[in-house]
Amino acid sequence: MDLTRTQRRLLWTGTALAGVLHLLVPGLLLSLARLGYRWVLAVKFTPTAESRRRVRLLGVAFFAVAAVLKRILD
Repeated sequence: MDLTRTQRRLLWTGTALAGVLHLLVPGLLLSLARLGYRWVLAVKFTPTAESRRRVRLLGVAFFAVAAVLKRILD
């Protein structure tokens, strides 16, 4: 796949930004997930005590992927 320099930069930067959001505002993301489940799937979603930790862990994973993408694409 041939990507322009701007597209490559947006790819790893967007992934890093997703990591920042998951690390800084896990509660907001869980609230949005709760709303999405209720409105779209008509299912009750109740985050557990471990949910915030898992969301933050996902943020760390996003950062790792962003670092790999930056190294590969730039």
